[in-house]
Amino acid sequence: MNRARRLAWLVVVLLAVVALAFGADAALRSYAQSRMESEIAKALPAGVTAPGLKVHVRGFSFLAQYLEGRFDQVQVDAPAITTDRGSVSATLEANDVTIDRSFQVAPVLGSMHGTLHVSEAAVNGLVALPDPTASIQLSAKTVTYLATAQVLGLPLSYSAAVRPVADGGVIRLYPESVNVTSGPVHFDVKSLLGGLFDGKPVNLCVAPYLPAGLNIGDITIARSKAAISFDAQHFSLDPKTFNTHGTCPAS
Repeated sequence: MNRARRLAWLVVVLLAVVALAFGADAALRSYAQSRMESEIAKALPAGVTAPGLKVHVRGFSFLAQYLEGRFDQVQVDAPAITTDRGSVSATLEANDVTIDRSFQVAPVLGSMHGTLHVSEAAVNGLVALPDPTASIQLSAKTVTYLATAQVLGLPLSYSAAVRPVADGGVIRLYPESVNVTSGPVHFDVKSLLGGLFDGKPVNLCVAPYLPAGLNIGDITIARSKAAISFDAQHFSLDPKTFNTHGTCPAS
């Protein structure tokens, strides 16, 4: 009986230790996630906020990863990255994330990939168009510019559609179609577009607007929305990273 009682107490103690270990692991995981959320928020450029941003550290034992100074996988959800011109949402997954156990140094993402989600309304708010009355329309695989111009004193409304393809820090705009929607139907609208529809893609360098080291992947255009994938290697989540921008390739 005594032996059975001792065994029962041993089981109870072991279960208590396991419960405490899991509780401590969960508490530390929650603390680290909150600190990383704060670090990301502080690193964002001036005028950019990310309310509702959440960080999730994946993996079985947080404590073991923390003591090693490296997280296997971190996921970031940003449902609203907001500026004074509009907002977008983003998801990100990072692997091999190096951390400072005191959380005094920003984490470094060994590798990461993510997706930026943007609506048609957000595109029109974020993009500064040369004509304030013009607009951008998103449809299957294409981006269409809708505008009105004066031709011989007559209003001419037209649309110009391009297919964007990303190549690192450059977006290549391949001409798809150009149409007169109202006005002088026989007018050559291409003359208004500065060579955009001369048969060759136009290269739009976006690297100066991106943190150095961040590359644009696929651009998926659908009706009224777009998804833009991005990736990077050895990406530090500190303010210097977000305030150091890429450069355009030599032409």
